[in-house]
Formats: sequence, C-alpha cells, structure tokens
Amino acid sequence: MSPGPVRASLAAFVRAGLRPRSMLARAIVFVLAAKLIAVAGMMIFQHFAKPNVTDAAVVDRVLGPPSRP
Repeated sequence: MSPGPVRASLAAFVRAGLRPRSMLARAIVFVLAAKLIAVAGMMIFQHFAKPNVTDAAVVDRVLGPPSRP
C-alpha cells in the first residue's frame, strides 16, 4: 500500500479541522483535540507509572482461598 493516499487524506482532514465553518465542526474539532490530549496523558502516565509486582501471596490475599479444593 502506498503512503500517498493515506497522507493526502490526513492532510485533507487537518485542513478541514483548521478551517471550521460551522458550530458543529468547531465542536467536533474541540472533542477530537480533547480526546487526543486525554490519550496522550494516559500514555505518559502509563509510561512513568511504577509497575505493580504481583506474586502468589498477593493473589491469594486479594482473591481469597479457593472455594473448591
């Protein structure tokens, strides 16, 4: 697959987003930007978050003993 059509469609999408003509288009651009910021924030948080260390003792404590042996 050639990257030309994909790049052209992304460029058209960006140009349409930069020149909103109606209140609905402005609202859509605002929501898409907010979602992009939220996803970027989640990715940054997950990148710097301390990984949880889980072992058998923690699993037994959280889940409890098995109901059937």
